[in-house]
Amino acid sequence: MISTESLLELLDISQENIPLLSVRHSSRAKRLIFKTSIRIGFEIILPHYYEDNWVLEVLSRRKCQIEKDLAAIRKGRTELKPRSITLPSTGKRWKIIYRGMGDKNVDVITETPNTLEIPENQKDVFQVPALLQKWLHEKALEYLPRQLSSISVALKLPYKNVRIKRQKTLWGSCSIKRNINLNRNLMLMPPDVVDYVLHHELVHLKVLNHSSEFWKELERLFPNYKKSLGRLKYFQNGRLPEWALV
Repeated sequence: MISTESLLELLDISQENIPLLSVRHSSRAKRLIFKTSIRIGFEIILPHYYEDNWVLEVLSRRKCQIEKDLAAIRKGRTELKPRSITLPSTGKRWKIIYRGMGDKNVDVITETPNTLEIPENQKDVFQVPALLQKWLHEKALEYLPRQLSSISVALKLPYKNVRIKRQKTLWGSCSIKRNINLNRNLMLMPPDVVDYVLHHELVHLKVLNHSSEFWKELERLFPNYKKSLGRLKYFQNGRLPEWALV
């Protein structure tokens, strides 16, 4: 049976990359599987039945790509600790100051008008993004419902409830019960993109589908929607900071 140590030796993994690579055996896997992400690192999943020489041959052929993947993961993890944060939705920017974990407020971000002071656990690379995501969620709760309410009144399109959520693929949604969900990462978008999403969901209160009638109504109420939609697609294609996504 192949061990992690033998694979590390075969791939000649550098010391700094060793924590990023892991090996797992799966009784359900029927083939050799490679998974990469900022959170899990580079995971090699071995199938239930395999020959050692076959696995070693495949990994040897993929050695260069594995090195590139590990470098990308390492680079991505450095972005989990930003030096500053800007919320384009509000136009505000903060410089980030990191401090040790020696005091009692180990899970609290101290905010001033210009700075965010964040406790940092050197042993946990995901601790800082977890705190920042919590902070971002609070900012979204302050800003997005107020903005939605303002547009709702202007358009005379009342909704029932609004919820701010962490969503991976949806920026917003509207239910048949007139409830609206909004993605907290909208805070990382320019104001016109935020307004586009809010208009989009409010128009669904009139037309609960994406028919031509819906788009005509959206264009009537938000004439530049195509430009903002294009900007939304630009930002959602890998333009958001890693700390908000892990």
